[in-house]
Amino acid sequence: MRKSAALAAASALTVAVGAAGVAEAVNSQQTMDVKMAKTVAGTSSKPKSVGTLTVDLKVNVDQTDAPFATRSTVLYFDKNLVFNGSKFPTCTVAQARSGSPACTKAKVGSGSAQGLALGQLENLVVTAYNADKGKQLLLRVKGATPLQIDTVIIGKLQTASGKYGRKLNVTIPDNLQQPLTGVFATLTRFVTKVGGTVNNTPYIGLKGCSGGKLQFKGDFTFTDGSKQAPTDTVNCKKS
Repeated sequence: MRKSAALAAASALTVAVGAAGVAEAVNSQQTMDVKMAKTVAGTSSKPKSVGTLTVDLKVNVDQTDAPFATRSTVLYFDKNLVFNGSKFPTCTVAQARSGSPACTKAKVGSGSAQGLALGQLENLVVTAYNADKGKQLLLRVKGATPLQIDTVIIGKLQTASGKYGRKLNVTIPDNLQQPLTGVFATLTRFVTKVGGTVNNTPYIGLKGCSGGKLQFKGDFTFTDGSKQAPTDTVNCKKS
């Protein structure tokens, strides 16, 4: 069974650096932990706010693995969750990259990430912005030591099927996969918390509770072509 590292988003993304070579993630394990501040469901016509939704992506790196990175991540959200980004302020990718004040009102979350860079611990700061009328979630990732990192990861919020209503499709930028020529970067942890309310409308609402549990999944693809698909559930109840 091939196992490895992870993103973003949610997700939502990057950093444990090794030497050049064939990237392979054989024994490392990707996990996904989802939490919601509020878990009481409303109705289809009046979903209740979840407060904040936290997605914690972690990889337990096996040091015997060759260096590897995450190429893409797709995060799936239960069909009972309602995303209302179309009713929230937005900003553009260019504005998020430049740190423009125009993104202040579009901020819907924050987070942090950790990893190993060039044998040293790197701490990253994550800021989440609503974009493209709610069709995108922008994650600005910044770090200073030992590598200078400042980039924006674009997550596309799309329709899913079955027990999942929405999915966040994320492609990791090349400069995060390989921040230096011939050097792979692998996330050890990436945590993002999103939420908020505008004019009494929650960024994320809960319209139902099927079987008392909400379903979540992540599809992770790595630079060696291996894949992992961790899942998680959150208990919920009807009002």
